[in-house]
Amino acid sequence: MDINLYSEIGKLNGVILHTPGKEIEQMTPDTIEEALYSDLLNMDVAQKEYFLFSEVLKRWTTTYQVKDLLTQTLQDENAKKDLVSRIVFSERCLLLFEPLMNMSADELATILIEGLTYDEASFIKSKPKERYILRPLYNLFFTRDASSSMYDRVLINAMKSKVRERETLIMDAIFQNIFSSQTINPLSYSADARTEGGDVLIAKDDVLFLGCGLRTNKQGVEFLADYFAKTLKHQHIIVQDLPHSPESFIHLDMVFTMLDRDKCMIYEPLLKEPSLQTWHIEIDKGHISYNEKDNFLAATKDVGFDLQPVFCGGDDLWHQQREQWHSGANFFCLAEGKIIGYARNTNTIEALNQAGFDIIDAKDVIKGREDMLKHNKFAVIFDAAELPRGGGGARCMTMPINRDKVDW
Repeated sequence: MDINLYSEIGKLNGVILHTPGKEIEQMTPDTIEEALYSDLLNMDVAQKEYFLFSEVLKRWTTTYQVKDLLTQTLQDENAKKDLVSRIVFSERCLLLFEPLMNMSADELATILIEGLTYDEASFIKSKPKERYILRPLYNLFFTRDASSSMYDRVLINAMKSKVRERETLIMDAIFQNIFSSQTINPLSYSADARTEGGDVLIAKDDVLFLGCGLRTNKQGVEFLADYFAKTLKHQHIIVQDLPHSPESFIHLDMVFTMLDRDKCMIYEPLLKEPSLQTWHIEIDKGHISYNEKDNFLAATKDVGFDLQPVFCGGDDLWHQQREQWHSGANFFCLAEGKIIGYARNTNTIEALNQAGFDIIDAKDVIKGREDMLKHNKFAVIFDAAELPRGGGGARCMTMPINRDKVDW
């Protein structure tokens, strides 16, 4: 499938997922912070919740699993050698190169995701106190962050935390070897540039929405502006500053997601916070200009969007705060006006219903009691208590690679 993503809302034709596995149960209270979590997750419960989510997607589009794609990549000896070399160099464990190269593609894919303990690496005689020589990819089920489909190519994100670097190396290998995609990387611009997929929203052909905060930094924004200035005649980038705390504000898609061509979900208190700046970057024939705007929605209107906001948590500030914390603003579009998200955010769901979205239970879709195609606008909701504790929602758990173009 070709990389073809020119909006957040076009009909979804292909998406990359990762079902959470043993890697999420390898955290301890001592390693929670390093793993970027605030609590320990239960794998069995998380998998049952994820099943509802992924089964709905399977009934709508083509889905790919990271492990399957990685296994396929590792079957090519040259691709395997390149990826293993990059990983052992990045993680300073060069002694693992030969043992990893001697593994089968499936065995190696499992270890690269679930980790390798010192006890399992029997050839290492000196055992330090830490458990893992290759740490598990605790965050891999948030496939959004490591890479971002951007028009006809893929942005391999330079993520803030070292613990997630292997994710980017894996996704880079997958896109170059399975999808034969052109990839770009902020580190080619600056060693300090950082971008993450939760901050990168493809609005339309010539408009990009970006968050700039704890994860995506100013150097990352500058990289994208510089890249577009060199490759496109005209491009708009709307940049929203985000606070560095609390952790629920780590990405733009935790406070803003597209729902339809004329509707969006927002966490209103943050997007109207006067201390947080909004910038309109315009690229025109190589020239880059920066203009400060009053707020994010006003800036989107300046580039052709007239978005009616639906409020995360409804109209009550108390509910807004509670539901944003558990990814109440983080919805994922299957097509224009067709979205999926967590059922637990009841006031947000009620606001969607009042805005014209039919509310469909994921279980009814899976059991054949509901046909999504019979609804003009809908929100499929699925029960989740464990997944939200990981710090993300439906958009965070998806990496779309192909959508139909939208006739704006």
